[in-house]
Amino acid sequence: MGITIAKVAPASKDEWDEVWRSCDYATYFHSSEWASIWSVSTNGKFVPAPRIILFSDGKKALIPFSLQKGFKGWSKTLVSSPAGTFGGWISKDNLTMDHTKLLASYMTTKLDDVVWRMNPYDELLSKVGVEGLRTDVTDVLELKDGFEALYKRWSKGHRNATRQARRKGVVIRLANSVADWKEYYEVYEDSLRRWGDKASSRYEFRIFEEIQRRNSPNIKLWLAVYQEKIIAGALCFYAKKHAVVWHGAALEKYFRLRPSTLLHYEAIKDACERGFSWFDFNPSGGHEGVGAFKRRFGTQVYPSNVLIKRSLVPRTVNTLMNGSRFIKNRLFF
Repeated sequence: MGITIAKVAPASKDEWDEVWRSCDYATYFHSSEWASIWSVSTNGKFVPAPRIILFSDGKKALIPFSLQKGFKGWSKTLVSSPAGTFGGWISKDNLTMDHTKLLASYMTTKLDDVVWRMNPYDELLSKVGVEGLRTDVTDVLELKDGFEALYKRWSKGHRNATRQARRKGVVIRLANSVADWKEYYEVYEDSLRRWGDKASSRYEFRIFEEIQRRNSPNIKLWLAVYQEKIIAGALCFYAKKHAVVWHGAALEKYFRLRPSTLLHYEAIKDACERGFSWFDFNPSGGHEGVGAFKRRFGTQVYPSNVLIKRSLVPRTVNTLMNGSRFIKNRLFF
C-alpha cells in the first residue's frame, strides 16, 4: 500500500519555527516572522494559519499558510505566503516524490481558494506537473564557487559600475536606526513617483516600520550613502541557505553614481562570506529593464510559477473591489 496523507492539523508557532530553521530549501518567506509581519502591519487582514501534514509513514510537512480576509470578511483565501512570495511546504524530513505528489494534490484539489507561488528550491516539486499555473521565474546566483568567481561573470558594465560608485564617494552600510528606515522609505516614494502606474506594488510605511521593529537577525536593509544622504537601498531577507532581495529603491537624481550595483556587490559578497547557497533577486514583475539589470550579474533563471485558485465568492468580491486602493496596493495577489 502506498503512502497517504493521514492527518491535516493546525501547527503551533514553535513547530513552524523548528521546521523552518531545519529545512534546507526554506526561504525567509516560509517563516512565521514573515507571516506575523503581514498580520500586524495589515491589522489582521492576514492571519497566520500554518498546517501540519502527517503522512502514513510518519513523515511530516508544514505548509505556512496565511488566511487573507477580503472585503469585510466576505472572502477568505489561503495564501501560501503573503505578498506573492515563495510558498508551499517545508519539512525536517527527507520527503520523496510520493510525498511531493500528495502535497501538490492537496494544494490543488483539496483547497477552494488558494494562492501559491511555488518554491524554486524544492527540487522534487519542479518534477511534478501542476495544471493551471501562471508562468514566472526568478533570477538566482548559486554561491558555491565563491564571490570572486561570481564577480568575474558579471557584465563589464556592472564591474565598472562598482568601481565608479566607490570612486565617486558612495559608501555602503546597514540601516541602524528608525531614521534610516524612514529615509529609505522616502527614496522608495521617489521611485514610486518615477514608476507611476507601472509600479507592480505599492507598500505603505507601516510594512517597513513593522519589519524594522523586529530587529531580526534574518533581515538587513543595505543602504548606499552619498555625502551623508541615503540615495538607494536594498532590503534583504535570510533563511538557512537562502538570501533574497525583496525590495529596492534609488533616487533618480543619483543614478549616475551607480549606487544600486554597488549595493548588490556588498550584499552578494556578504552572502558568500556567510555561507549561503543562493542569492535570489526575486521575480521582476514583468519589468524587462529590471530583469536585464539582474541578468548582468550572471544569474540563472529558476521557475517560480503561480497557482491562483478562486471559488465563486472571492471572484465576485474581487470584481466588486476592482480599482479600489486595496487592490492597487497588491494585498491581494
